[in-house]
Amino acid sequence: MSTYIREHTDWKESWVNFKPTEFECSCCQALDINSDLVDLLQEARNILGPLQITSAYRCPSHNASVSSTGDNGPHTTGSAVDLHVSNSQHRKTLIDYFTNKVTGLGIAKTFIHIDIISTEELSHRPNCWLY
Repeated sequence: MSTYIREHTDWKESWVNFKPTEFECSCCQALDINSDLVDLLQEARNILGPLQITSAYRCPSHNASVSSTGDNGPHTTGSAVDLHVSNSQHRKTLIDYFTNKVTGLGIAKTFIHIDIISTEELSHRPNCWLY
């Protein structure tokens, strides 16, 4: 069962390549991130090298201001992140790695979105999409 990290003091030592501040909402600094997602990202980091998180948890009002998903999109669940993509080969590497490990994969020119949201939580969206 997933746990959610809401305090910096809950950060696991095994997440050596990430800081809790990378997962906070950029407007209010709230932290509410699924520990299984951070485990997945740390595993990916161990294999792929550095990963840059461009967006993780978003409070409902912040998400509504930046996303068409409004105030209850994937980022508001704490189970989604966007990762910076530096070039087309990097994008392909990330897509290849995460395709069978996530339930949602969004592909854009400068980032990819990944999430581990169950179909019950967001049954109305596809598993893979382009921005």
